[in-house]
Amino acid sequence: MKRQSSQTSNSAPAAPRFLSALGLNELIEVFKNLGEPSFRATQLLDLYYRKSLVSYDQATCLGKALREWLAAGLPLYQLEPVEMREGGEASKWLWRSANSLIESVQIRAPGRVTSCLSSQVGCAVRCAFCATGQGGFERQLETNEMVEQYLQMRARSGLHSSHVVFMGMGEPLYNYEAVMRAVRQLNRPTPEGVGLAARRITISTVGIVPGIKRLAGENLQLELAISLHAPDEATREKLIPAAKRQPLREILQAAAEYSKLTHRLVTYEYVLLAGVNDAPEQARELGRLLRGRPCKVNLIPFNPVAGTDFKPSAPPAQRRFKQILDEAHVPTTIRVSKGRKVDAACGQLRASGNANIGSTERSEVLPSILKK
Repeated sequence: MKRQSSQTSNSAPAAPRFLSALGLNELIEVFKNLGEPSFRATQLLDLYYRKSLVSYDQATCLGKALREWLAAGLPLYQLEPVEMREGGEASKWLWRSANSLIESVQIRAPGRVTSCLSSQVGCAVRCAFCATGQGGFERQLETNEMVEQYLQMRARSGLHSSHVVFMGMGEPLYNYEAVMRAVRQLNRPTPEGVGLAARRITISTVGIVPGIKRLAGENLQLELAISLHAPDEATREKLIPAAKRQPLREILQAAAEYSKLTHRLVTYEYVLLAGVNDAPEQARELGRLLRGRPCKVNLIPFNPVAGTDFKPSAPPAQRRFKQILDEAHVPTTIRVSKGRKVDAACGQLRASGNANIGSTERSEVLPSILKK
């Protein structure tokens, strides 16, 4: 104990690092340099990934002097919590990292809690109805910044997320390498990862064909969601400018190959916009496009975004659209919106500049105790 206290008190970190960015072997080296046995690294990472820590004080298996050194020399997290909004069955979190603002959402449902993670700051796809796209692209997120979103929401909310969806800010397949490292870290068992089953992790893309093909070869049974939003090229290109480089025919072919290799159904996301893509004929065309394919459709009522003229489809139009797809034998659900009260649509909290919130929901600037 005396040797440990002396060693930790006299040692200083060589450079700013974060625990979230270190693997087991790297952490073992840190402890060796402090004169600590290697099993300390396993103890710490097991706590970190299995329970999520808010403070090193929770790691009581480590001596006090060692915890103090770690708190000063190896912070737990890179993301600094800025704001949390809570309403209904969703909580939205805003983080600051390297002068960037990053969003995450935690969604509660019976029997499951889902963490929605961002993969980029901003987005180059620029979907016409998306708040993130309005701000343009800023930078790629690092692997630890993605994994931290999961860990920090779990630690600070006290809720264990059973599912992860990469459906936040950014196009995951435009940040492929970092996203896949994050996926494997979430999938890898403790003490080197969170231990989530691959089938509980979803990658959402606008249909980046080369990325879908690479994903199919990863030997992981990940869920794949493709943002379709229109059954024809012309409408889709108006909504998703990047669609000009990703023809529907190629997307559907890549999706079929993905299903064949992974034995997973592909989910097609379809945001319903009044007078734009919600007509019965468009539903019939979508049914013709997808009938017989190993897939399902998730119809999404539009969450209005400031600065756009789009409006959500009326409930009768939503139900009629679903009925037509059901008649075409395409499995279809209408997503129940759980995040409208907290501006849970991608990019809304970041764009709002921490605006005041109405009386039906709660917003709080996170107290200092959460920033330990």
